[in-house]
Amino acid sequence: MQPMKRMPSVAAAFVIGARMERDCIRLYAQTHPEVHAAAILSGGRDLLQQLRCGLNPRVLVLDVLLADMGILSLIEEIHALHLDPEPVILLTVPVPEQTAARRAMQAFGDCQVLLKPYRLKELFDQIYLLGAGTDQYRLYRARGYCRGWLQEMRADPAMSGCDYLEQMLLYAFSADRPLTIAALYQLVARDCNTQEAGVAAAVMRLSRKMQQQATPLYRDLCRRCGLPEDAVLPNGKLVKGMLELLRQQIV
Repeated sequence: MQPMKRMPSVAAAFVIGARMERDCIRLYAQTHPEVHAAAILSGGRDLLQQLRCGLNPRVLVLDVLLADMGILSLIEEIHALHLDPEPVILLTVPVPEQTAARRAMQAFGDCQVLLKPYRLKELFDQIYLLGAGTDQYRLYRARGYCRGWLQEMRADPAMSGCDYLEQMLLYAFSADRPLTIAALYQLVARDCNTQEAGVAAAVMRLSRKMQQQATPLYRDLCRRCGLPEDAVLPNGKLVKGMLELLRQQIV
């Protein structure tokens, strides 16, 4: 199996009329490096100028209600630039303005639509799906679930076991055949330039630390693995239980 590559980031440019919305996107992007905010602009004309100067994001997020120009004219001028590769266009649309989005989609079949109000996570997830593709998006979602569950179990993010466990789960989730715990140690140790025993010990320390927190999720994992609720999950059972949760969430 090839080493686990770092998930590619997706460059996106945002053209959003509302200043508060732009500020929220800017802040959210700082903590979500999977989506690189190449530009966050207030108008279509600014976007066209930057595109002519070399900006070429994978995804363009366009508000259909811009003060400086109509959405149909903007999309037409974007296409006239013949960008290579041509960006995917995601239109953000207030519910009463769906007519404008329909016209844009009829005129330019490559447009996607996201209805307002939306959550920023929903927006960034959609950008990543459009820009990275289905396979990478599955890993992106899997990693998000892993990190959310570790946080729910009050895992200390400073512990190396968090990173090792996440990588083990992603390898197991993406493999086309079942992998033994020894194989997972080997893969992660190779990626992190460390020893397999060090990976195993770090994940075990993490499991003991999470057991001390006695969170409902950790206790539930114990039950799933046929152990008492107050047990310390061995590494293999911890991976097995979390992998089962992942496969239930991501079909």
